[in-house]
Amino acid sequence: MNKRWITAATTFGAAAVVFSAAAVAQTPSPGATVSPGATTSPAATVSGTVTGTVTVTGTSVVSGTATRVVTGTPQVIPTIPVSERIYVPGGTGNFPFADPAFQSVWNRTDAPVLSGQVSRTWFWGPGPNTPGLIEQYNQGQNRQRLVQYFDKSRMEINNPNGDRSQPFFVTNGLLTVELISGFIQLGDADFARFHPACIPMSGDFGDVLSPTYFAFQGVSNTQAGDHNAPDRTGQKVLETIDRDGKTGTDASKGNIAGVNLVHFEPQTHHNIPQVFWDFLNSSGPVRNAGGQIVNEQLIQPWNFASGFPISEPYWARARIGGQVKDVMIQAYERRALTYVPTNTAGFQVEMANIGQHYFDWRYRNYGYCTSEPVITPTAPVPAPTGTVVSGTTTPAATGTVSGTTTPAATGTAGVGTPGAGTATATLFVATRTPVPGVTITPQGTPVP
Repeated sequence: MNKRWITAATTFGAAAVVFSAAAVAQTPSPGATVSPGATTSPAATVSGTVTGTVTVTGTSVVSGTATRVVTGTPQVIPTIPVSERIYVPGGTGNFPFADPAFQSVWNRTDAPVLSGQVSRTWFWGPGPNTPGLIEQYNQGQNRQRLVQYFDKSRMEINNPNGDRSQPFFVTNGLLTVELISGFIQLGDADFARFHPACIPMSGDFGDVLSPTYFAFQGVSNTQAGDHNAPDRTGQKVLETIDRDGKTGTDASKGNIAGVNLVHFEPQTHHNIPQVFWDFLNSSGPVRNAGGQIVNEQLIQPWNFASGFPISEPYWARARIGGQVKDVMIQAYERRALTYVPTNTAGFQVEMANIGQHYFDWRYRNYGYCTSEPVITPTAPVPAPTGTVVSGTTTPAATGTVSGTTTPAATGTAGVGTPGAGTATATLFVATRTPVPGVTITPQGTPVP
């Protein structure tokens, strides 16, 4: 990962809005949504007690049910509610596409799934989870860009006056990098410190087995540091990772089909296993610009949706559909891929619901890790007309950049006016060490 440690002083706009429910259910697309009510961040030790029989023969062998117990007083961080005019997960909010280019990208792979013409996992989701939103982007017009959230990603237009025929006119954000590192990207090489996400990358909502995004910080290439791997082409994926990021090996996983490493990505120095490489290069029915169903490569180019891998693949345990299953997880720049060998065809390899995870993390106070400072996030800002196609956009915030911070609006209120406050991120240079005497101001407002 290069060009990621430069930030400049930036102004944040805020609008106080009433929020509502969000779901972080794992794929396939949830039939029902679950609302995270709060993040519980233990400010104490976690120990395991056992109900059942304990037999000791030289070394201890435990049988029965282990129960996770938190001693001390956990820190409960309420989730911020969001109006259904702003966010409805699962693509059921009937939000229009914020730009025709967003709809074209979605139509190609997911319209045939929604219509029942093909049975496979979603690439984006059943529809938009939000209207068009304006987010800060320092290289965009008026230092802004149009974005729209889906279950599995966020679509973006960085330059509305660019060439719409180009495949990367619409991009999707480096959401995985941000969730793992705890830095929010505000420009090509501009980042503001937030906090890493203790949200399970796979599994049912509230799963306590699956590794979190923060658990991958020690094995991924992000703003928190690089963790490169050598070319391991021909080897098998035996490595494991748990919820807290502890790694190990399980030789039995070498017997599972598709776990041989077949591609080494030199740009990020990580290996891709057969099942993920086949998925990223797979062909199938898509809807072309004329509305016809044709057979083409689903992702063009193969890294358009996912980006490059930023970690090695790891085996983990996760509760999926109420059952504990083995799942292989690999972090990519823009998505997290999962492989559950026991799933039915078409759903063994899926993209995690990272669009939901990210929105809850950035805007809804969700996913705090133990000992992380609590920060009230900046509220989402709807695009002025719900869509920005070209021309000059209306600034989402007003004010000037200064050496001090004016807190953004906090608390719960009706849908507010963009630009309710300003905040400042301070200079951070292109090294892993900050300039002496200079710190990064966290995004949002610290909670007392």
